Amino acid sequence: MKLWHSTTSPYVRKVMAVIKYHQLDDHIELQTIQAAFDPNSPHNQDNPLGRVPALQLDNGEWLYNSQVIAEYLDDLGAKSSHKPRLLSQGDARWTQLQLHALADGIMENTLPMIAERFFRPENEWWTSRHQQVIDRNLRSFNELERQLVSFSDELNLGTISAVCVIDWFVMRAAKLSVNLSETAPHLVDWAKKMNAKYPELRETQPK
Repeated sequence: MKLWHSTTSPYVRKVMAVIKYHQLDDHIELQTIQAAFDPNSPHNQDNPLGRVPALQLDNGEWLYNSQVIAEYLDDLGAKSSHKPRLLSQGDARWTQLQLHALADGIMENTLPMIAERFFRPENEWWTSRHQQVIDRNLRSFNELERQLVSFSDELNLGTISAVCVIDWFVMRAAKLSVNLSETAPHLVDWAKKMNAKYPELRETQPK
């Protein structure tokens, strides 16, 4: 299998954490992208959506979307490694998916803004829209903190997604105009503890 990969994407990190957890490294060849917006970059030629992560299976078929890829690898890994699944199959599945959806929703709200701030001059930014995204994110992080109380330091697909988003926001604080260390210090401390406890998270931190 081949995984289109970036060292900074929280979506990719989520998938990489699943790979590390189930020890699937030897089964997956990483294709690291260098220029995400370059139309001539191989990932924009071979991968129809031109987004990461994207997983090409041994039969040539593609899987898109980090949640789909993470669930596929979690299922594959559970069958081969006999480790517990990262996404529960019973009633707990829905609370984990809800946490996952909240974390992914924060990223989905933010990516258009971060792209604009990286690639357009400041006088061309849609500032009123950016402020709306920032306000939504602050509310969403408050909700994330509330939901995480019931999970504590449990490792599952939802908490992995939460750590990935928190760490990404810390890394991109200057561009995002949101300093989580000030606005949500408990979330930042929680993510640090999760990184320290689980090698799957520690080894996949953004660079």
